[in-house]
Amino acid sequence: MASTPLLIAVGIIIILAVYIIIYRIYPGADNKEILSEQTPLNQKKNILMPDRAQSEILGSGGTTVMGFFYLGQGDKTLRYGPADQYVPLLQIENNWVLEILPSPKDKKTYGARLRVQTQQGGQLRYETIPLPPLPKQKWVFVALLREGRRFDVIYDQRLVASQRLEHYPVVIASALSMGEKGLEGAAIHIKVNSRRLTPEEVERERKTHVDTNGRVVESTWNPLTRLETPSLPFPRLTAECPAGLPCETVTAPPKKSLYEWKSPYA
Repeated sequence: MASTPLLIAVGIIIILAVYIIIYRIYPGADNKEILSEQTPLNQKKNILMPDRAQSEILGSGGTTVMGFFYLGQGDKTLRYGPADQYVPLLQIENNWVLEILPSPKDKKTYGARLRVQTQQGGQLRYETIPLPPLPKQKWVFVALLREGRRFDVIYDQRLVASQRLEHYPVVIASALSMGEKGLEGAAIHIKVNSRRLTPEEVERERKTHVDTNGRVVESTWNPLTRLETPSLPFPRLTAECPAGLPCETVTAPPKKSLYEWKSPYA
């Protein structure tokens, strides 16, 4: 019985030590999810109001904005304005914009770039960071990392751009928005962090929303019909489809996209 107080004291010390290690020495990433449900990109949608965008993205020395994007094929016969007109995919208006070239020049990709507004000699001007094309009809995890004047861009598990701007980005209170009229596709799991995450932290975040095949488990986007299929119960289980079981993921294409014509006259 005399050892009971000692055991309680040891337990309290262990709990305090674990708390200090987890919450003080090695704090979590503290990623804030601002878009958890799959949302179409066919119209502009504010997902973070100006006050929060300024404090959590613009007002600190570093920041991270990341999420999954699916860009549809689009209408091959339609051009949304001039052939070289970029369209915002994700932006803080008046500050920076991740934009794509939706004109159907390429069957598999859309051109992409990041433009950042900076203060140059008392005037506001944009500095452009060229990016590799974004694939069509495929979920892509995109992360924008900033620390001071340096911007890094990650596609899935690959660092595709790293550039230090000539001037500092401006800070103008504006909402974080995604999408634009004329775009086809969807976005899901957009998150922000008021510091620049490391590539390893970004990858850990990406892995929390994909199955072993790299597919977004909550996705219900059907690229063949351009419609959303109804969400099934326990989406993670239905999407992962463990090996050896007779099931298919919710994003798997149909076995046959054409109906077979049967007729005695055929």
